[in-house]
Amino acid sequence: MGNISLGKVYESLLKIEKSMVTRSEMYRFIETIEILSNSDTMKQIVESERDFKAGRIREINSVEDI
Repeated sequence: MGNISLGKVYESLLKIEKSMVTRSEMYRFIETIEILSNSDTMKQIVESERDFKAGRIREINSVEDI
């Protein structure tokens, strides 16, 4: 086994860190996968996009508008 310097270890750790995913990013990925795998939610999204394109929308500014 050759000499291992602290600098080499630090450089290796920096390379590993660059390829890591943060906890926050992982939660966002999981949430996206859950949405994409739920057929009911995806149907609602498609219907909402159609409504928006067809102009079937209204502005909601307060609870009373709902």
